[in-house]
Amino acid sequence: MVIEIVMQKKKIEICTENFTFSEVELLISVLKDKFNLLASTKRRIKFNKEVCWRIKFSSKSENISNLRYLVQPYFIPSMFYKLNISID
Repeated sequence: MVIEIVMQKKKIEICTENFTFSEVELLISVLKDKFNLLASTKRRIKFNKEVCWRIKFSSKSENISNLRYLVQPYFIPSMFYKLNISID
């Protein structure tokens, strides 16, 4: 399973299109309870008209900072741009 993280203009989403709505809700609940991350579901319609769901993180500065802190150790440097982190 591959989960992609998309960041655009202070918006971070986890592409969870292959998860059911209830699984995405469960993941959001765990992220809140275990890591104090604020997130919500985002409805998306694929090109084949299939409805799917993504996890959209709150754009509050401390929420984004916390998320980056948690996931950065697991990213290879060439993928830091996904988190809007520059390599110096």
